[in-house]
Amino acid sequence: MEKIGNHLQAISLEVVTLADQDIAAMGKILNYFEEIEEAFGSIDNPVFSDLIKALMGYLERIIMAETEDMTPLEEGIECLQKIFRSLKNEEDVNDDVSGLLEALRYEKSDAVKEEDIRTEDLPEAETNALIEIRAEDREIMGDFVLESLDNLSAIEISLIDLEQDPSDVETINAIFRPFHTIKGVSSFLNLEKINKLAHSSENLLDHARNRAIQIDAGIIDIILESVDMLKKMIQNVHGALESGSVIEDNITTVDLTQRIEALNTRASGTEEKTLGAILVESGSVSPEDIKVSLERQKEEPGKKIGEILVEQKKIDSKTVISGLREQKKFKHGQIELQVKVDTKKLDNLVDLTGELVINQAMLKQNNTIVLANDQKLYHTMNQLTQITSSLQKTAMAMRMVPIKATFQKMVRLVRDLAKKSGKEVALEMSGEDTEIDRNVVEELYEPMVHMIRNAIDHGIESIEDRENVGKKKSSTINLRAYQRGSNIIIEIEDDGRGLNKDRILEKAKSKNLITDNMKLTNSEIYNMIFHAGFSTVKSVTDVSGRGVGMDVVKKAIEKLRGRVEIDSRPGHGSKFLISLPLTLAIIEGMLVRVGHDKYIIPTLAIRESFRPEKDQYSTIKQKGEMILSRGRLIPLIRLDQIFSVKGDAEKPWEGLVVTVENDGEKRCLLLDELLGKEEVVIKSIGQYMKSVKGIAGGAILGDGRVGLILDISGIFEIANGSAVKRVEVEEGIIQ
Repeated sequence: MEKIGNHLQAISLEVVTLADQDIAAMGKILNYFEEIEEAFGSIDNPVFSDLIKALMGYLERIIMAETEDMTPLEEGIECLQKIFRSLKNEEDVNDDVSGLLEALRYEKSDAVKEEDIRTEDLPEAETNALIEIRAEDREIMGDFVLESLDNLSAIEISLIDLEQDPSDVETINAIFRPFHTIKGVSSFLNLEKINKLAHSSENLLDHARNRAIQIDAGIIDIILESVDMLKKMIQNVHGALESGSVIEDNITTVDLTQRIEALNTRASGTEEKTLGAILVESGSVSPEDIKVSLERQKEEPGKKIGEILVEQKKIDSKTVISGLREQKKFKHGQIELQVKVDTKKLDNLVDLTGELVINQAMLKQNNTIVLANDQKLYHTMNQLTQITSSLQKTAMAMRMVPIKATFQKMVRLVRDLAKKSGKEVALEMSGEDTEIDRNVVEELYEPMVHMIRNAIDHGIESIEDRENVGKKKSSTINLRAYQRGSNIIIEIEDDGRGLNKDRILEKAKSKNLITDNMKLTNSEIYNMIFHAGFSTVKSVTDVSGRGVGMDVVKKAIEKLRGRVEIDSRPGHGSKFLISLPLTLAIIEGMLVRVGHDKYIIPTLAIRESFRPEKDQYSTIKQKGEMILSRGRLIPLIRLDQIFSVKGDAEKPWEGLVVTVENDGEKRCLLLDELLGKEEVVIKSIGQYMKSVKGIAGGAILGDGRVGLILDISGIFEIANGSAVKRVEVEEGIIQ
């Protein structure tokens, strides 16, 4: 007891006189704590024991510069002295130190050493069980499910990165942290199987970052297997929460856990990197200096190696602290703090910002403002415009996320599909940091999966076929993203066999999509694959070939107001180019007038605009009105007839035409006036008009009126299938 009292007094004195970054003094305090902990072993008081461990852990955080707040340390030492006096006087200790332990960031479960768990601790068999969910745990368990599923998705992405660079400690740490979180919370919620599997996987990663085990394809596979099994168990929990029933714990994890623990046992003998090794590698000290310091440490076991080096003036305190931080970084990694925002709140902020933009535009065009001869008012309006524009950009930026996460999910998909099909396929990515609207990213995943599947199964040849035509046996899929104006472009390119035009034409004729006398461009032929149920493969595989997929791709991309283009070279591969708007909340378009109504044509679809000459206009039998542009006849669509409004221009050369493109097809839209390019906030047109073809949405314009946003794909469908009056003349007027 006397020894403990003396050490507590010495600790108090050291803390009072402790200078910033005094590594030697901090080392002494830690030594005192360790001696107190050892001497206190014979006394059974968990409060005192927990407080010592908490104080030691907090002091290590101060040394690692993870915190600068000394207050919890000082309060903890004061409380420790008070408890010690009570124990010494044989009085009851009833102090509630839970708040203090929380301030010291102490978790009792962390005191259990991971390396103490071995394969023999595991049960020989698992029995199915029904786990009751306590009412008070339901909210916590719901948060646990959502966060864990996000964490497991993050692990999958990081594992693919790790496979490409197994020595990357930061990536290992990025995988370790989510496992650690799942392990800790599942323990609290008594989800035993989830806890054990997460703990075993965490141990394996800990050995990897301590360089006790080498990351290879086998390790990656077993961790991916662990991720898949954890997902199943957590989804069971999710199902139980939604149905209000008990959790059916019917998944067996023994085999997987034992395989992981076998790897852990094999790696457990390797030592982690020492401070001395880090300092020698950095060139701060020589191996001889470390050797001399270790000899002295044998004589004075209580002293740390860093403290001895400082006393011998071989190195300064700052360099030792830097080395300790490197060791800590290697062992535990660094955690970036983030603020989570409910997506509903974020979407609400964007909607309100959109309303502000609309009202600002309406205010600017108000006659009272326009006719006012007040320079101060004019200046204030300009300031309001700038602030509104900046606020809109900031709000939109908050919805923007890098496309990297979606891209990296494709890496595992390629890995699994290549293994299943017996092909060697590498995925090369560029532009992963390109940002796009969060809602677009979520909708983009499914079409990209279809396209990657088709590329591997149909586009890329077998290893034997590639070698027979002089190609490398390993094929490559390139995934690229970049921004072009207000659009994001995604390219998916493979170096396989390319699309077979003859087979596509043959299939199209058999499905009565085309006739023998039709002349189609390459683009029109390739676009045939987007028809529902269109497949040219002769056999169905586990990967694809059932005739579903590419029509899904087209519909999904069009739903995002984008388009898909195909470029293919026989024997050299295919490239699919997806153009998408950066955001779904705002659209950039050309404001046009037809009669008294205003419409918005998305700039993504516009190719050119011009006033046609009289000799550029003609009609062709069974094809209707045509406009000659750049040496090619393009069908004319009269928007006034499509929407049943009265336009000003009866003859095309009296108005304007805008050439638009969709799926490789071009059409000229006849209109009365181009009013200019604008960015407009998209508004829903409601359920009543949702089924109206040719309209994608609405926008409130600066004059307060509603402008309809045109759906070019729908306009083409109306024009191709409607009873719009066509002027028929002798075929062959224009050669």
